[in-house]
Amino acid sequence: MTNRKNLYGYRIENGVLAVCPDEEPVVERVATLYLAGASYQAIADTLNKEGIPFSQEAPLWNKHKVKRLLENPRYTGSDGYPPILDEATFRAVQEQICSKTAGYTVKEKRPVLQFKDCLRCPCGGALQRHGGTNQRRDTLYLKCTICGTLTTILDNELLAEVSRQTADHDRPDEKPYAPSGEVVRLTNAINRGLEHPDAPENVVVLIMQGISARYDCCPAPTEYEIDYRLSEADLKRLGQAVSHITIAGNQDVTVHFK
Repeated sequence: MTNRKNLYGYRIENGVLAVCPDEEPVVERVATLYLAGASYQAIADTLNKEGIPFSQEAPLWNKHKVKRLLENPRYTGSDGYPPILDEATFRAVQEQICSKTAGYTVKEKRPVLQFKDCLRCPCGGALQRHGGTNQRRDTLYLKCTICGTLTTILDNELLAEVSRQTADHDRPDEKPYAPSGEVVRLTNAINRGLEHPDAPENVVVLIMQGISARYDCCPAPTEYEIDYRLSEADLKRLGQAVSHITIAGNQDVTVHFK
């Protein structure tokens, strides 16, 4: 344990591990308090208020020191340590620890948080997340570090806008329309036919042929579907390509690329 040569509750006597009589009752008390419902931090606060030092180098207790003490099986006599806690007490402590953590759920990953360090206000200040009551888990609550403007935006709306602007940024340039020789020939023939409309049915045929020839010269439409569900690879690529993302108070999003 931190800043101690020996595990709390023990000392070296004549070269061997022995129970420290001043600390043994503290170990037992920590277990008793926890089984009575006290939290790690509450136990630490109690020991600090009573002036019970953890060690000479670091006298103050904290919740981490309490937690490590309660979870250490050496207090039951394992690994050559003299027992301080009996097996039943130690087992009861572990069961209570498990019961308290059984309901914990792993927080769902929020892809939008990949961008939290590059969010900017239009004034140039960084947008940082701020806490509050009744906040939704699917919404970013942001505050500018310079002007103090508060901004909120749904995760999906920000991701959708980033995805759309990235798609536009990556979209290949379309080739301009260029008439072919056949289009030029048919255009001239149509103009001559219109100047001397002796056989209008022939002019109509030429016009239809001209339309078809012009269509053949147009570039084929590029299929480019915007997927708002950004993958891990997309997020990594964006992290390398995006300089910063500006979010205005009216939720207008502008992606700035490197």
